[in-house]
Amino acid sequence: FDQDDGKPSYPTTTAFDKGGVKVLFDFDKADASSLTTTVMATFKNSNADPLSDFACKVAVPKHLQIVIGPPSSSTLRPNGGTITQTMNVTNLNKGSKSLKIRLMITYKRDGKSIAEQADVANFPDSL
Repeated sequence: FDQDDGKPSYPTTTAFDKGGVKVLFDFDKADASSLTTTVMATFKNSNADPLSDFACKVAVPKHLQIVIGPPSSSTLRPNGGTITQTMNVTNLNKGSKSLKIRLMITYKRDGKSIAEQADVANFPDSL
């Protein structure tokens, strides 16, 4: 639904879901024609164990520019704990090339280092 402020709204996208870690993307734009999209990433932990040294690195193709804000924490608490992180993605070829993001997620669980990677391209078309 469109909000009263006239800004477009977009559905939440599941960017990653593996091993009890889920990454959800929510989107915001100043207006539909803007080249820049704010991506609000929410990392959720459904495991019974906390995940420490949690970090997410992001890579994008050359037609995109990205500015990544700091994460809200480096520890993802157990049983539904969340971390949030904001990214501003500018698509220099909006209309001809779509958004694509590669996530590199690292954390420790029970002292064991885990690294996961995911390519995310299932963004709403109008971004």
